[in-house]
Amino acid sequence: MKNNNKGFTLIELIIVIVLLGILATIAAPRFIDVSRDAKIAALQGIEAQFVTTIDLVRAKARIEGLRPAAANPGGSQQTAYVIDFGFGSTEVDWRNLCPEARAESGDQLGMLDFINVSSDDITSRITNQYALIGYDVPSSGTPTNQGCYILYDSFGNPECTLQVVTDDC
Repeated sequence: MKNNNKGFTLIELIIVIVLLGILATIAAPRFIDVSRDAKIAALQGIEAQFVTTIDLVRAKARIEGLRPAAANPGGSQQTAYVIDFGFGSTEVDWRNLCPEARAESGDQLGMLDFINVSSDDITSRITNQYALIGYDVPSSGTPTNQGCYILYDSFGNPECTLQVVTDDC
């Protein structure tokens, strides 16, 4: 009788397992970097929305005759720095005509009301001066260089600023 057992020997199985392990150690870091790159690319897309919004609001403010002021007009004159968009209005900063991160006047449209983001992974934090949006946003205090988010500072003088923080993406 002829014994026709078909299968793999133990040595063949060990060789296959070792080869799969080598491939996994080489390929895994590349897949991890793809995730980081995807987060950074998403933040860059959101940054482009910020830039477009800033340009739009500043242009509308200038069309309405506003110019940056040397000092805070305060009081009732602060309401002159409210821009109406038809669907709502937002307040611009008197220093640079950039939309305030969180407006106190007008219909209170803040900077993030102009940004279109549809992801459950993205979080945000807003103060009157700062708008932070991204994957790893500091929960309180002054924004730092750690995390994975975009930092918008509406009170910049002479310009508002955008910073993409990617240290922890």
